[in-house]
Amino acid sequence: MKKAVGMVEILLLLVVVVAIYFMCFHPKYGRANPFADNQKIQTQQQLVDDKLKDIEDAKALRKRIEQNLNKGY
Repeated sequence: MKKAVGMVEILLLLVVVVAIYFMCFHPKYGRANPFADNQKIQTQQQLVDDKLKDIEDAKALRKRIEQNLNKGY
């Protein structure tokens, strides 16, 4: 019985090690760089922030143009 429990533990450890290997170090089955996702998210967030800033600037410019037209410049 004790020998069977030891074999099950070794088999379970082997499965976990193989799964970690394929997930982290084999690019076909997992990510080549597990930290690349974080960089991609930061880049996308920066793009969104830049676009929002452009929209806010365009709205302010439109408002300024409308004010100048109403004043008669």
